Amino acid sequence: MKGKHLLGIVSKDKNFISKIPILFRMLKASLKGKYKPGFKNLFIFTFLLLYIISPIDLIPDFLVGIGILDDLTIAYFAFSKLFKEVDKYLVWENRNHYTSIIEQ
Repeated sequence: MKGKHLLGIVSKDKNFISKIPILFRMLKASLKGKYKPGFKNLFIFTFLLLYIISPIDLIPDFLVGIGILDDLTIAYFAFSKLFKEVDKYLVWENRNHYTSIIEQ
């Protein structure tokens, strides 16, 4: 039941899927040193990746149906925090794109 609730929340946010490629674009810009996201957001993304690929879970994945629930819950909360940074990145990206056009 909780899994359906979380999926319902995600599906209501129409921008959720469209922000995922922007998130990776933001991370690429960050790794190149062009964009500096908040340290907290880098930590959240790193924690999310490590938690999802880690064999250690709060609820073991072999419990069909509820085993993936902890992964989905953590991913949802992490993405909701990261997408706030994505919005800041989009403003930064638009401002820098505008500035580079003026300089040319």
